[in-house]
Amino acid sequence: MRKIFSVAALFAAVLAIAFSSCSNSLTYANQLADEKTAIKDYIATNHYKVVDTIPSVVPWPAGVYLKTASGLYVHVLDTGVYVNKSIETNAVISVRFVETNMNGEKGYTNMSGTGDPVELLYNNVSSSATYGDCLAWHEGLHYVGDGGRIQMIVPASLGWTIYTSSTALTAMCYELSYTFWK
Repeated sequence: MRKIFSVAALFAAVLAIAFSSCSNSLTYANQLADEKTAIKDYIATNHYKVVDTIPSVVPWPAGVYLKTASGLYVHVLDTGVYVNKSIETNAVISVRFVETNMNGEKGYTNMSGTGDPVELLYNNVSSSATYGDCLAWHEGLHYVGDGGRIQMIVPASLGWTIYTSSTALTAMCYELSYTFWK
């Protein structure tokens, strides 16, 4: 009888620890709210202006970001060439980029020519890729052509899967340069 009581007490203690540790984690809704606040604070700290229509001048005025329907924030530095030319599905697009977090700390970069560019197949996002392919990078192509350069503030839902599968959603910032393979 004593063994059964000891085992039951041990089991109850393990369950109590497990449930109490779970209560310390944020729900997905809380993580989304925290991410929205972080993006809003980042925009305010950097004195960016968010608009809902595409600016008429190129490059776009400094600090002006278009917020798209998906929640992506885009700033065009250079439209490149062939901006209005449609891009064929599965066209190979080479991307050089600089990644920074909301604190301005630089992550990976291949912008200066060090490291190979990432190759995307246009309109064919690899959902299994944890690095180098995401919805945001494809969406950015709606605003530029070959040789185009943009800056983006990317919510986790549109970014790399490594920033959505951790214990907290992580919005990231990118500067991207696109090259189309002919």
